[in-house]
Amino acid sequence: MTDKVNIDLGEDFLKKFFGLTEQSIPEGQEITPAIMKTQLDKIEEKLMQTKQKSEVPASSSQEKSSLSSNVNYESSVENNLNSDIKNILIIDDLGVITYQLGIAFKQCGYEVTTSKEIYDAIEKFKKQSFDLVVMDLFIPTEREGLILLEELKKITLNKTKHTKIGIMSASTQKEHKQLCKMKGAEFYVEKVDNWQKKLFEAIKATGA
Repeated sequence: MTDKVNIDLGEDFLKKFFGLTEQSIPEGQEITPAIMKTQLDKIEEKLMQTKQKSEVPASSSQEKSSLSSNVNYESSVENNLNSDIKNILIIDDLGVITYQLGIAFKQCGYEVTTSKEIYDAIEKFKKQSFDLVVMDLFIPTEREGLILLEELKKITLNKTKHTKIGIMSASTQKEHKQLCKMKGAEFYVEKVDNWQKKLFEAIKATGA
């Protein structure tokens, strides 16, 4: 990680991609990795709190229902994934995305591997068998993302285990979705409101 990370999206950044912390980062503020780690720790704490709430006996259902929708994220993840332990590779050049999704998948019983760039992702994919790959299209541009998707599909043809590959992207352009589907993506989830829940629903629909 670099010495400083420039965040110019303010509170919307964390709320859009996580919806798990209420602390505001002033718009345009230059923050250090230590400050970002504090935010990530808050996200993990929220997830753990929700995990504990979900284990409360049914008699406490009224208390559980009083939780805000953003804190209920982790429990909604559990309801949308298959229970068998499987291997997943999460690819996104934003470390905060791989961190957050990694926590959620681990708490659902998945064995998680993460990667932030195309060549590292290819090497990890060659060395290990995965049931599922969830990758961002823009890493850092759609051109690299499409190249990575094509390469992973080629590699999986030579493996005994079939790997399902899904795309997550902030792009809402139809051509991007069409291209990914043409190149073999099992699903395409837009990073818009409530996208995490849609991601896990898409994964469940594939049987992964």
